Amino acid sequence: MTSSADILNARILVVDDRKGNVELLHGMLSSAGYTSITNTMNPWEVCDLHRTNRYDLILLDLMMPGMDGFQVMECLREIEAQIELEAGYESGLQVESQGERSALPVLVITAQPQHKERALQAGAKGFITKPFDRLQMLTHIHDVLEIRQLQKKLQKFAMRSEILPGEKIFPRETGDLFDQLAGNLPQVFWIWDVHDKTFRYINPEWEKMTGQQVGQGDKLETIFEPVHPEDMERVLREAANLPLGGVDHDYRLLLPDMSIRWVHSRTFPIKDSAGVHRIVGVMDDITQRKEADQQLLQVSHYDALTHLPNRVLFYESLRKVIKQSEMNHRIVSVLFLDIDNFKNINDTLGFALGDELLCEFSLRLLECLRVTDIIARIGGDEFGCILVSADGLGNAGVVASKIREALRQPFDLRGHQVTVTASIGISVYPIDSIDADTLVKNGDTAMYRSKTAGRDTYRFFTPEMNARAIEKLDQENALRKALDRDEFVLHYQPKVDLSSGWVTGMEALLRWKRPEHGVVGPLEFIPVLEQTGLITQVGAWVIESVCRQIAAWRHAGVGEIPVSVNVSGRQFSRSTLNQDVIRATQANGIQPTLLEFELQTERALRENSIDSDLLELELTESSLMMHAKKTVSILQRLKVLGIQISIDDFGTGYSSLSYVKRFPIDVLKIDRSFIQEITTNSADAAITTAIIDMAHSIHVRVVAEGVETAEQFDFLKGRGCDEVQGFYFSPPLPANEISQLLLSGSRRLKPAPCRPNAGESACNP
Repeated sequence: MTSSADILNARILVVDDRKGNVELLHGMLSSAGYTSITNTMNPWEVCDLHRTNRYDLILLDLMMPGMDGFQVMECLREIEAQIELEAGYESGLQVESQGERSALPVLVITAQPQHKERALQAGAKGFITKPFDRLQMLTHIHDVLEIRQLQKKLQKFAMRSEILPGEKIFPRETGDLFDQLAGNLPQVFWIWDVHDKTFRYINPEWEKMTGQQVGQGDKLETIFEPVHPEDMERVLREAANLPLGGVDHDYRLLLPDMSIRWVHSRTFPIKDSAGVHRIVGVMDDITQRKEADQQLLQVSHYDALTHLPNRVLFYESLRKVIKQSEMNHRIVSVLFLDIDNFKNINDTLGFALGDELLCEFSLRLLECLRVTDIIARIGGDEFGCILVSADGLGNAGVVASKIREALRQPFDLRGHQVTVTASIGISVYPIDSIDADTLVKNGDTAMYRSKTAGRDTYRFFTPEMNARAIEKLDQENALRKALDRDEFVLHYQPKVDLSSGWVTGMEALLRWKRPEHGVVGPLEFIPVLEQTGLITQVGAWVIESVCRQIAAWRHAGVGEIPVSVNVSGRQFSRSTLNQDVIRATQANGIQPTLLEFELQTERALRENSIDSDLLELELTESSLMMHAKKTVSILQRLKVLGIQISIDDFGTGYSSLSYVKRFPIDVLKIDRSFIQEITTNSADAAITTAIIDMAHSIHVRVVAEGVETAEQFDFLKGRGCDEVQGFYFSPPLPANEISQLLLSGSRRLKPAPCRPNAGESACNP
């Protein structure tokens, strides 16, 4: 056994070019009871000192002038190899020199995490991190010295004794002493035969640790059975190198009771004149150390209240992300958030509810960000976010808008309904700075500009980006008021049957009559509705308005006109969509045709005679596939109501017959991008023809969008397309003009093509 005296009397050399560090380390070691400590501030002296004294442990600073720690370790490897060679000449047995991978009696001192991997490859046994943690450092030094003493004793036995092929590993005169030493070790100790690939010895500590028995003659695989599945591949890969040199690594064991133990395993080969013939291994249970390290990491890098990364980890992460983005040419946005008037909440409700609000606030933030983004609590009521994007500086503004929208729902704090807002500042790498500290400073400055601007807003640090953000915020604020001010209107574009020219229905298209801006096209404002979540309210208004219009046309004598409505992915993914539709149809005389649905009432069936198949919902392919399993369920409930379902912009998304068959689809709408060049582009013509044939094979109608010319019309008619929609017959029109069109005497429309050479913009609704 290795005694405490052996460890405390171990020869230790402290190497650091800073006098203060040398004195601090020497004092820590002396107060812990170590008796043989040598210091030097000159890295050029290390190798000569080690050659003379053969230290059990060298504490080596990496960053030193003239000769750095890596150069020192290169020299030490040569000395260690010479020591092993001399021992081999004396005994006829050798501990194999591992060359570049030889483990040196060195713990490196570093404040730079990026140096650790290189130091390991150079042969270091581990690290002491600056600033020094006294307890952690002394524990690490004690463990390394204990193993060092053990290895020296085992090597001494190996050098003195000829390992025989029988049951006994050592001759009788040393066997009892070996059994006492190995059997009472607190570590697992084993000897493996390289030639027959079996264990020659494994001490009782293995069974105590794992509950598994491994005996003489067992294969190496038996010791790998408890290895955690997630670590197995790495452990097996490293074990393949056992005959080539030592292995020094950590991994997990999964025990029969499903508990997990961390172990640190070290091996070193023994060879004679014929080469390596034994591998000796030592394994420590380091579970407590790992748990302590994890607790230390948690305390030093994570906020105790919200469990988010703290300021320290935020800065470390930002520096790392900037370095990666420099190589990958990515954009990094830093958002600083401060809860507006948080002090008033603490003063009014107390600190306990204030803390609860901070926790709930952090959860809201997490819901607004991607898993790849980073969010931290910087301190108090300040939070920071790190976003990385390949391009597009608007991403930070989108996230800021999502955060503002998420905060509009009140927080329930033990019965108190509290609504808060946040002021957000944004700085962007590399536009605002390439330095992490400066980016943070600029983001903080931008946040205070948000405070000055009236709170509940966001500001960019760069004036040009800030101007665009303010313009976007103005648009967002105007959209929030647009619904209440009746600024939204619906235009309707006819769908025409190809074979007869009769109007078969309408598509409702949303327009925004923004004061002082005129009519705003959907491409300019619908993405903002999506980003802010306003699309849900506006989408419900569209459905209700369409249902009222269908009823109005019926009462005016126009007839029963089916109308299709575009439904966004965000609106469709909400389980309340079918309730919006039910509420709108019941209120406007368009009733479900099936009794099974629980909201169907006897009175509604008696009083209304308009079937719900007059309403058609258009969803894009991406909307359908966003949550496919949930989507199928919602569509099936809508079909119970009798509502028609169509896939809009077909051909631009997933376009798979297998998923079309899964969903209860009535109509496929071919995207206008295929129709534009259908008579001049053979690929577009082939795709369009294939879509029509595929849809008809599963009894689904086909509507072609964006038809503008007689040639396009004739092509589609020749391919058997069912309906068309586009400027060839009519642009989108207000409801009253549609009424006049249909009341003029016939529901059959004549072609009304665009102006010659008008171009796509004139014909695009």
